[in-house]
Amino acid sequence: MDNSTFIEKIKALDGFNGVETDEQPDIISTGIETMEREFERLTSETFFYSPDKVCLEIQHIRLRDSDSLFDLVYMIDFIKKSAKLKVRTPLTYMIGFCDNMLVAVTSDFDSKPPLKVFDSFTREYRKQSDEEFIGMPMAEFHAVLHENKLPENSGFASLELLFNNKVSATMPDYHTVKGESGDVLRHIKDHQGVQIMTQLNSGLDLIQLANSFADNIINRSARLTSQAVAEMGMMKEQAISYGLKAASSSIADIQLRGSKLAGMAGMF
Repeated sequence: MDNSTFIEKIKALDGFNGVETDEQPDIISTGIETMEREFERLTSETFFYSPDKVCLEIQHIRLRDSDSLFDLVYMIDFIKKSAKLKVRTPLTYMIGFCDNMLVAVTSDFDSKPPLKVFDSFTREYRKQSDEEFIGMPMAEFHAVLHENKLPENSGFASLELLFNNKVSATMPDYHTVKGESGDVLRHIKDHQGVQIMTQLNSGLDLIQLANSFADNIINRSARLTSQAVAEMGMMKEQAISYGLKAASSSIADIQLRGSKLAGMAGMF
């Protein structure tokens, strides 16, 4: 709703026309400011990602030893700090694979850098049973995370670093997308999909597999943002209601000041 339509609603409130002409602009300003402030509060609480800001990062390290491939995938969701408790899903993940078979996975509800997540990943890795234990070059992965290279002394004679890819996906300006929430969802997924595919030039199949163990973190920002867009109508209605109530209260205050009761207020 534009301000002109909202102003007409204020002018239709009971008592507005009975207020002095020079006081009517203050009533209108009170209503508009309250409506805008409430709408800003609601959108801030409902939209968990800021436009044009990074909302997802992925790091994928692949090592090869003879015929075996070892993959370590780190994923982090950059949701607004104020929204962490509302989402109730982990923000950071690390998943390890050997020849595309899951070895270990860890997650955290806080935003943590790769090396800190690797500590908890190591603990999960060590929880494997002796019967089904799958070995991974853990010291070597740690070295790549720390220095982007393999250590000079490795327990794997023929181990090589195939790649250490990193990608950042941004949130497009969803305010400019025309259409309904489904259109916003497709736009965001297409936007981020291009970024991920062009920057992660290898191992996309493995990233999709890791995503399935990370609560579909890749599509999370698109899904939550499209859900927020679907609630825009209700947010606007609530903001308008708050604005009209504020304007109505302003009218009542002016009427009280001009009534005979106003002079008696100090007696009670």
